[in-house]
Amino acid sequence: MTKEEFRIGREKHLDHMVRVVPLLVLAYGIQCYFIMSHGPEEFAKNGLFLLGACLVLMILGFITYDLTHVVNFSKDQLTISVSWLRYAKEISYQEIKSIHVNDPGSNFSTLQIETIRGKKYGFYFVDDADKIKEWVEQKKKQSQPQEFNSAA
Repeated sequence: MTKEEFRIGREKHLDHMVRVVPLLVLAYGIQCYFIMSHGPEEFAKNGLFLLGACLVLMILGFITYDLTHVVNFSKDQLTISVSWLRYAKEISYQEIKSIHVNDPGSNFSTLQIETIRGKKYGFYFVDDADKIKEWVEQKKKQSQPQEFNSAA
């Protein structure tokens, strides 16, 4: 990673998932025990199967997003891509109207970019979002045309 090109990282979110997922599975296990022992058997089997499937899908969804939603920052633009959707979008720094960090100072946060045309892009679970915001704002200033001072 150079100062001119880098990619949004989501390692801190993945580390957080490693700490939280065992607690979610434990809570699911406790729910299974109580529902199986106190609920109607048919409801318990179907309900717990659905609950377990939703838990697995949620965890897989987070991991898939973290690993496949790629945002690259280069000298003149940022590129958003999602490999399994075959989606790619390039946005020049001149097109960016505003950039906002939802939870400044936290380990990972949501970064929202709004373009001049009114399109909004959200990047979730971003490591060091405050630093990325500063970097984009600096690039935005550098990419703006220089005004000449006509007063001599």
